[in-house]
Amino acid sequence: MRLFVLSVVCCLTVACAQTPVNLSAKPATQQNNAIANLIIAEPLVNSFQAQRAIAQLNQFVLNTQLSDEERAQMHFRRGLLYDSVGLDALAYYDFTQAVKLQPDIPGVYNSIGIQQTLRGNFIEAYEAFDSTLEIDPDYQFAYLNRALASYYDKRYELSLNDINEFYAADKTDTYRILWRYLIHYQIDPQAAHSHLEQAKSGVSDTAWTVRLIDFYLGNITQNDLLGDLLVALENQKQLSERLCEVYFYLGKYYSDRAQPAVAKNFFKLALATNVFDFVEHRYARLELELLNQSKSSELKPTEDE
Repeated sequence: MRLFVLSVVCCLTVACAQTPVNLSAKPATQQNNAIANLIIAEPLVNSFQAQRAIAQLNQFVLNTQLSDEERAQMHFRRGLLYDSVGLDALAYYDFTQAVKLQPDIPGVYNSIGIQQTLRGNFIEAYEAFDSTLEIDPDYQFAYLNRALASYYDKRYELSLNDINEFYAADKTDTYRILWRYLIHYQIDPQAAHSHLEQAKSGVSDTAWTVRLIDFYLGNITQNDLLGDLLVALENQKQLSERLCEVYFYLGKYYSDRAQPAVAKNFFKLALATNVFDFVEHRYARLELELLNQSKSSELKPTEDE
């Protein structure tokens, strides 16, 4: 799920408490300084292989006689590569070209839906995800992406229905569990916490991502979480990927608990990793935009003023 989960994978988101849960409580270290003792990774550099593949596809599309179906596939493949290196506008162009040439590729509609969600065009996003599922009812990631569209459209009940469908397909996936929690939190924080505790039992204790769940449950501190992500690291790329994820979910934690300044810093840190092909990176930018819009609306004078 991690790599290209929203646009690429598809072609190409119980320790029981011994005391009553206080959802508004924050660990002391977080209250004192939520962004202290952070780990900073070097931003990832765009893959040489991806850039070379884009160049090769450019030559192939321009100089080769192709059928409409073949050309559609080339546009789709190039769009996914553009998306993986953060060139959203070029990716969207290729996706729209692909669907014009071959209007029955489910992954193309899925990718278009993601782009429309990030632009705030929710009606168009819903139409794209619906088309994906009409063509291929088993295209599981369309349920996640439609859930996220509904979530950012503040249609939380619809979002919860879709994320439950996605979660049911793999109850061991930490990221499905976390997105289910984040969506449910907007409807009923106490019930979301209880369901998160239950879902944790399905995750392997050996997976480092289980510590994200532990943090949300209040079982560990932020410093514990940051220390644990360093365990069994293989290379700098893996560190950047883990930090992208952790900083995004820390941003969501503080955003949902009315600490926008702290949340903004974590979303910026997630973006600074340059892990363009992660769900967390693309939605960190959207979260940051929404927080900035909220701040602007607060500063805008009223008519009485």
